[in-house]
Amino acid sequence: MIRKTSLFAAGTVAALGLTAWTGGESGNVFAQGDSHTIKFGNVISAGDTQNQGYDLFAELVSERTDGRITVEVYPDSQLGGEREMVEATQFGDIEMTAPSVGVLANFDKSLEVFDFPFIFEDAETAHKVLDSELGDEMLAGLEESGLIGLGWGENGFRNLAMVDETVTTPDEMEGVKLRTMQVPKHIAYWESIGASPTPLPFPEVFTSLQQGVVEGVENPYELLYSAKLTEPANHLTATRHIYDPEVILISKDFFEGLSDEDQQIIRDAADEAIAKIRSLKQEVSDEIRAKIEEEGGTVTELSDEERQQWIDSAIAFYEEHASTVDTERLKAVLEAAGNTTFLEAIE
Repeated sequence: MIRKTSLFAAGTVAALGLTAWTGGESGNVFAQGDSHTIKFGNVISAGDTQNQGYDLFAELVSERTDGRITVEVYPDSQLGGEREMVEATQFGDIEMTAPSVGVLANFDKSLEVFDFPFIFEDAETAHKVLDSELGDEMLAGLEESGLIGLGWGENGFRNLAMVDETVTTPDEMEGVKLRTMQVPKHIAYWESIGASPTPLPFPEVFTSLQQGVVEGVENPYELLYSAKLTEPANHLTATRHIYDPEVILISKDFFEGLSDEDQQIIRDAADEAIAKIRSLKQEVSDEIRAKIEEEGGTVTELSDEERQQWIDSAIAFYEEHASTVDTERLKAVLEAAGNTTFLEAIE
């Protein structure tokens, strides 16, 4: 890997008074019994299910190493945006992060397959695919970028939240200014049904909704609510258009410098954190929907006919864009998910 300096990460490390370990390529290995501090940054609000899982990870690692390894969790974008933190983890300036797979696809193109809409019907199907040998193969591809994928976390299914009115069919998105992530396939899908996708940094979304810069946003319920985006955009629709896994990452140099025993402790703790996150996601969904409605918002479920319209709206997108990614990998994911609609569209 060609190593270069991350100006953002170096500034962050200096500001925090932290020292990064960069010895992996020079052949250095940590001495047995060394103490370490792992900086684990993410963009999710403190207290959300992901950070409850990451806090459990920190507790387990500390407990199982008798305090030799300390994990400091930095939520709420304290160490930067998702892409910045992935780069900082690559360069060894921080040790861990957990980005959306949509952002991570910028570092491993094979992950772009998860940017296609309506792959998974439910979370159980997604978990089955991600936890399979196919999912392990996809995580392994990150090593070329100086990253180790410890497992597939979960942000959840992305849904629509609109300012003025509820949207139930794709044709109602014609001309709508919708905030999206800076993910090419996300943008391309919304453009394909006539919307006007507008990538914005997450911290700017609330004000942009208030001021009419955008008319809606798409994200999982929990993130929409915890970021207070359901205040200006309180007309929600359960489109479940994209399942959004998050990959728990650790710096390859740092991880490989640890003893085999410490590596296994970290892997096991990550597995337990992921299990907790997935369990909590199921529990909080109904609670959050109830809170949104108590506060004056609406949450609309699609009828079978309406949902089929959304699925049908993506067929042309698959036909046009399947060849722009690892098509065989996309077919493998669709087949594992039992998704014959789009598999037939790209055969």
